[in-house]
Amino acid sequence: MASIVRIRRFAIALLVALAAISATVGSALAAAPATTPSAGQSALAQRYHTEQDRLKVQDLRLQRAADFAAKVDALVAKAKAKGKDTAALEAALASYRAAIVSARAEWQAASDALAAHAGFDAAGKVTDAAQALATVQSAHEHMAQAHTLAHGAFVAMRKALADFRKANRSLTQPQLPLEP
Repeated sequence: MASIVRIRRFAIALLVALAAISATVGSALAAAPATTPSAGQSALAQRYHTEQDRLKVQDLRLQRAADFAAKVDALVAKAKAKGKDTAALEAALASYRAAIVSARAEWQAASDALAAHAGFDAAGKVTDAAQALATVQSAHEHMAQAHTLAHGAFVAMRKALADFRKANRSLTQPQLPLEP
């Protein structure tokens, strides 16, 4: 008899607990859609912040590209002082600088698109999904083009440097050490 009473008390306590949980969960779920943005808007806001971070990284890389050009300038000056032919290296450097200028223009277009933040408020939250998507896509395309230009120029410049070094390598054999 005592076990039946215990089971009955346990069942009543369990039903009361389930009713309380369902009431709180039900009201919480009913209020959730009104306070949280849709998944698409959250994804757009995340892409916007990602593109802003990418813009900063790409700016640093383009600054380093200008530093690299200055180092190549110094190399050309040293080679000229030694009387070496630097015409091919200078042509490659001019092409490299032109490509970096083009990449910087693409970067600036991406920066302008993100600065205008069409479709986003000042905090980076989506206000108009269609405009926000266009902003993010435009910035992404400009940064992809900037990357393509800068990377291609860097690869070509490295090849020109390797060719220059190979052509101006000293052909003398190192002296062998004397036998003990």
